[in-house]
Amino acid sequence: MKMTPNGATVARRNHHTHNIDQLATLDMLTLINEEDKRVAEAVNACLADIARLVDNASATVKGGGRVVIIGAGESGLAALQTAAGFAQDSHHGVVGLMAGQADASAQERDAVAADYELGSADLQAIDFSHDDLLVALSVSGKTPWTWGALHYAWSLGARTALVSRTVDSEAAQLADIVLAADCGAEVVSGFSEPKARQAQQQILTMLATGLAIRTGRVYSNLRVDVQASNIHWAERQIALVMAATNGSREAAKKALRGCEYDCRSAIVMLLTELDAWQAKALVEQNQGHVRLAVQQVKTLTAQS
Repeated sequence: MKMTPNGATVARRNHHTHNIDQLATLDMLTLINEEDKRVAEAVNACLADIARLVDNASATVKGGGRVVIIGAGESGLAALQTAAGFAQDSHHGVVGLMAGQADASAQERDAVAADYELGSADLQAIDFSHDDLLVALSVSGKTPWTWGALHYAWSLGARTALVSRTVDSEAAQLADIVLAADCGAEVVSGFSEPKARQAQQQILTMLATGLAIRTGRVYSNLRVDVQASNIHWAERQIALVMAATNGSREAAKKALRGCEYDCRSAIVMLLTELDAWQAKALVEQNQGHVRLAVQQVKTLTAQS
C-alpha cells in the first residue's frame, strides 16, 4: 500500500499551521484569526466580479426575472437563508433552492446532491427560464446536482454565476461569472472548510445588500422596504421614517397612517410635502427608489 500522500492532500495542507496542535490556546487562536483575515483579502480580489454579479442580478429582477441561488449541503442551506432573509415581502424575485429538502436526512440530501439529472429536474420544477439568473454555490465546483442545474440554465441561454473555491472545475466552465476567492488552505484540513464558507457568505451578503440597494429597498443607508407585520416591525418603520426625515415620532406615525404604512411613501411625503397619494404614486413611478422620487420633485420645483 502506498504511504506517501497524493498531490491533492499535500496541496490542501496549510504550511502556516503545521504545528498548531503544539501551541498554547491563545497562540492557537491568534493563528486562526490571522488565517481568517485572508478571507477578506481573497474576497477583495473578487470585487470586480461581484459587482458584475450584482449588476446582472439587478437587471434580472428589474426585467421581471428571478435570481435563483442554489447549492447542496451547507451551500444549499446558505442559499435558502439568503433568499428567506432578503426581504419580508414575497415578490422580491430571490429564490433559494437546495439539493434535497432541508429537513431530509443527510443520507437523502447526499443522494440528491450526487444526481446530475436531478439538478436539471429541480430547475424545471420551478419553471426556471431564460429570463432568470442562476447563482450556484459549490465550494468544490464538482457537485453533480449543481453541475446539472448549471448545464440546464446554460442550455436555456440564461445568465449563470458560480461561487466556488476554484476556477478549475467542470461547473466553472458553464458559468458566465466565476467568483473564486482564493483563501488558501484551511487551518485544519480533512473535515470542514470554514474559510471557504466564510468567503461564500461574504459574497452572498454583498449580493443581497447590493441587490437591495439597486432595486430601491434602501434609502441612504436605511432599509426602507420594511413592512409593519407586527408591533416590532411597526416600531422599526417609525424609527426608519424618523431617521430618514430627521422628523418627530408623531410626524412619522401620521405619515405612515396616511400612506397605509408604506415606509417609502411616508418618507417621500415628509421630504417633499406632497400628500400621501401623490407620494405613493411618485414612489411607484420611480420603481420604489425614494431618492429618485425626492429628486424628481426637487427638479420640478426648481424648474417652476
